[in-house]
Amino acid sequence: MVRNNLLLIIYLLLALILLWGNESQRITKANFLANSLYLPFASSIHSIEEMMSVRARNQELEQLLAHKTIQVTELQEKIRDINATITFESEETNNFVIADIIGYTGMLDELQFILNKGSIDKLQRDYPVITPEGVVGKIISVSPNYSILLPYSNSSFKLSVMSQQSELQGLLESDFDGNLYISLIRVGAEISLGDTIITSPISSVFPKGYKVGVVTQLIESPDRVNMKAKIEPFVDLGALNKVIVLQHEEDRGYQDEFDHIIR
Repeated sequence: MVRNNLLLIIYLLLALILLWGNESQRITKANFLANSLYLPFASSIHSIEEMMSVRARNQELEQLLAHKTIQVTELQEKIRDINATITFESEETNNFVIADIIGYTGMLDELQFILNKGSIDKLQRDYPVITPEGVVGKIISVSPNYSILLPYSNSSFKLSVMSQQSELQGLLESDFDGNLYISLIRVGAEISLGDTIITSPISSVFPKGYKVGVVTQLIESPDRVNMKAKIEPFVDLGALNKVIVLQHEEDRGYQDEFDHIIR
């Protein structure tokens, strides 16, 4: 109680001191008090004002950074689209659709990707899917706005392939762990470690010559009659976010002629 009364008396004395004298004297006394007795309080107010100003500026910079990040991402997407277009124009084909991967179902040998393009984009079942690096898989289901991509790691995926070096033919398939192999190879066949594997001309889905991967291991079967070659694929499925669907339909006209001959 005594302390409160003492503070009140001190405040009253300070007020009287500030009020005493002419205007110039009152200003001088106020400046003196502001730079001495009231300095910590004034500094605190100034610091708070500066902190609020910095916080507001940080919010402006965060908004600006977010805007620039979106712009950079959009430009990067456009660059990827342009690069993909240039790649396939150089291979003398313009019949393709660039699609984004927007989801997936299953794991490992049952993995399937969901694409954001469908029948309204003129996609059909069995269209081959690639990237500039190589083969990805094929379309197995199409709706108006979406489609399902079966990748090479799915155990249901099969593809006729061959060695680029020796043109040895084989069947590409994967095991339950997603490892990729070429089967139907005879022991002693002309295939070596490091050979590049490409799509075969007898494939019913892919045109000839698209890269698949490289041979990393040759494995003999227990009967020592057949063997298979393990393949390291060029396309990393885990890093995919965009693919290219080739609007390619295999010419099967010879089948009608062949059936006619058989009859």
